Amino acid sequence: MINILAAENDRQTASLIYSALSDKEKYHLAIVESGYTALEAIGQKRFDIIIIERDLSYMNGVVTARKIRERLGSEMSPFVITAPEFSREEVEDFIPYGIFDFWERPVSIQRIRLAVNAVAEGWKGQRDNLLNYREFLERNGKKA
Repeated sequence: MINILAAENDRQTASLIYSALSDKEKYHLAIVESGYTALEAIGQKRFDIIIIERDLSYMNGVVTARKIRERLGSEMSPFVITAPEFSREEVEDFIPYGIFDFWERPVSIQRIRLAVNAVAEGWKGQRDNLLNYREFLERNGKKA
């Protein structure tokens, strides 16, 4: 069972994440709408992957990721950040927080499942983050 926390206040993306991960025998999905409730959730349960919308209300996704990372310490769960688009500088700023992947909306059900399953099959920390960063640059026609 893969435990997933999604902090997503974009209803369309939250619905898509729910649709992609609705197999209750394979995934346990908790969806919250704010960074504050995400912080509460990590205090109650260990999550294998955390999906965070960059543009959360009140406490944005970057601040939420940083605060979660501070609380988890060595229990590093990988993050996925969602947004309409990312700049290269933004992505570089996210990598130290354990950002595993960057989903530019609209994201496909297949991409959601691939990322979650990649984590379940053996996320290797910072090295995998950098591989996904290189893929992000290639996908968006940017040079490393």
